[in-house]
Amino acid sequence: MKLNEKVAARIAEEYLDRWRRVARYDELVVMEENDDKDWENVTGQDGQEYKVLSYVLPYGDETLRMVISVNHRREDHAAADPLIREAVMRSDGTVTTPADLAELEDRWLLPYRGMQVVQVWVSYQLTLLLDGDAQVSIASTATLTGGPLSAPDAKPVQLVPERQEVAPALALFGATLVSSVVFKSGALRLVFDTGTHLNVTPDSRYEAWSTCGPDDVRFVCLPGGGLSIFR
Repeated sequence: MKLNEKVAARIAEEYLDRWRRVARYDELVVMEENDDKDWENVTGQDGQEYKVLSYVLPYGDETLRMVISVNHRREDHAAADPLIREAVMRSDGTVTTPADLAELEDRWLLPYRGMQVVQVWVSYQLTLLLDGDAQVSIASTATLTGGPLSAPDAKPVQLVPERQEVAPALALFGATLVSSVVFKSGALRLVFDTGTHLNVTPDSRYEAWSTCGPDDVRFVCLPGGGLSIFR
């Protein structure tokens, strides 16, 4: 039985919001040092039983990550990956949200919507620098189209960064992202407000692409497919 992500997300956000309002940094320090975990069983709006797990992880110097994990309550219905929501608390009590990632069954939605391409760098990689303190670097062959790659009238243009054959990508300067999706298979799809789509598939030998930011979030496409995620 699949996890109902909509219901699980609502539960996680409610618990995280409540925790953010009452948590104190010194209490989180003790919780992290003792590896304490709080859990509770709740009934979702769909009538299913969910297990809510709350725990703390280190995030940086005098900074802790508050994590809410929601999964099926029954072990025989356990999802491969629980739904996660997080917040970050600094030693002064300030609470912020880390890069607003959203995980779905087969993909991650990157928090780049609304970010503008402010620089295009060309070396042995093609790098798009975004105004939201993030960047996308492409090291393998990519495909640029004036609409969805699957459209019948799509006219794909190949970009080959290692040979600096990326001139069509210069038109992305000033464009704003409306969608940024990383598939767990290792594929990357960026959609811009100009209607342009940029697709990159895994390379059998190299890391085809990587993303960096905001915060310390980094995604890397592994050789042959799959992802490595750093947070």
